[in-house]
Amino acid sequence: MNSVGVDPAMYSGTTADTAHGLSCHACGQPYGYWATDPLTGLLDRRGWAEQAPAALHHAGNRESVLLVVDLDRFKLVNDEHGHLAGDSVLQAVGQVLRSVAHDSGIAARYGGHGGDEFLVLFPASDRQRAIRAARRIRAKIREMAVPVISTDGRPVVITGMAASIGVAVHTPDQGHDLMSLVRRADAAVLQAKRSGRDQIALAGD
Repeated sequence: MNSVGVDPAMYSGTTADTAHGLSCHACGQPYGYWATDPLTGLLDRRGWAEQAPAALHHAGNRESVLLVVDLDRFKLVNDEHGHLAGDSVLQAVGQVLRSVAHDSGIAARYGGHGGDEFLVLFPASDRQRAIRAARRIRAKIREMAVPVISTDGRPVVITGMAASIGVAVHTPDQGHDLMSLVRRADAAVLQAKRSGRDQIALAGD
C-alpha cells in the first residue's frame, strides 16, 4: 500500500488546546509529543507503545478492554481500485475509530504502512461498554460510503466494507502486560474471521 504524504492541515493546531504547543488538527493530539500515523491521524506503533502502557497502568484496579479491528477482504479494494482508493478507505476507518473512541479510548493503526489492523484501548472500562463500542465500530464501517477515483479514472463509491473485531479484557491481577492483551485480542480476531468474518469475538480469560 502506498501511503500518501502528510496533509499540512493535520498539523495546523493552536496552542490553546494543549499545554504542549501545536496539536494535530485531525485528531487533537499534541504535535511532536505523540507519534501519529500520517494517513489516518491515529497513533502509530511508536505512539501506541508510548501511550497505551501508561493508560493501562493508570487504570489501576479497574478493568480495561482492548479491541483489535481488522478489515475484511481489504486487499480486494487495492486490487480492484488501486492503493490510493485503499488509502481513502483507511482514512474513513480512522474517522470511525476516532468518533467511537472519543475521549475515553486510545486508537492506533497497528499494521504499519499498508496495514489494515487497528487497536482501540478502553482503559478503566468494563467489557459491556467495550462490546457496545465494538458493535458501533462494526456498524459504522458497514455504513461507510467512500468516494474514490479508481485506477481507470472512474469515480467509484466504495461500500460494503466489513471488519472482524477481537475483544480482550484486562483484569488488575494480570499486571500491566499489554503485549499479552494484544495477543489475546488478536487471537479473538482470528476466531471472528474463521467464524465467517464481520463478527465480534471475545477472547477467553
